[in-house]
Amino acid sequence: MKYSHSKAMAVFHKIVKLVKNGVLMIIYIYAKVSKGLKMTKQINTLFAVLMMVLLMIVTRGHDNWLSSMLHLPDFTIPALFIAGVYFRKFWVVFTLILSSVAIDNYAIVHQGVSAHCITPAYSLLPLTYYGIFWISKAISTLVIDDNIVKNAFVIIIATCTQWFAATSSYYFFTTTYSQTGWRDFPAYVAKWSMIEIPTTLSWMAIIIITFTLVPRISPALKLQKSD
Repeated sequence: MKYSHSKAMAVFHKIVKLVKNGVLMIIYIYAKVSKGLKMTKQINTLFAVLMMVLLMIVTRGHDNWLSSMLHLPDFTIPALFIAGVYFRKFWVVFTLILSSVAIDNYAIVHQGVSAHCITPAYSLLPLTYYGIFWISKAISTLVIDDNIVKNAFVIIIATCTQWFAATSSYYFFTTTYSQTGWRDFPAYVAKWSMIEIPTTLSWMAIIIITFTLVPRISPALKLQKSD
């Protein structure tokens, strides 16, 4: 069913209002708790995971009105980097990976998004996501400091490796591969790597700048690594 423009805009505004109110409520509760009590690591982690999942829904939500209007790239890989650096708990990465799969399936079942990406290769995607989480433990912090060059190098290599592993496994099950084998794969990589990898790296640049500047404004918002 197609909505008229007025109905579509009405739905969009309701979604924006709902998301905005939800985020404001979360921030309000966070501020109240942090003011009255010493914030525990568990509460910090829960809040961070919730915010990352919300960003994944907005950016990985395929055809939802919010993602269509904002045109933000997928936040899944950046979320896994954050989890690997600051929240080194299995339940955190499990929640993020499960959320990414749930978002994709919801889009296919309820939003009519094409399922052409759901091939046997899709089963490898969570493994590549976990690889990002695992390698992120080699990153000391996501701020601009003396280790920024080393950390940036790890981020770039990990992002490119994950993308290549996910893309090559997906390509193996395409009709192009069945017709021409790996002959056209270099051209495929050259085309899509220049589109998809920089979007993830752009997110990481924004995160690093934000994590560097925000604690200077409010030291209480500085992320601490989990034990």
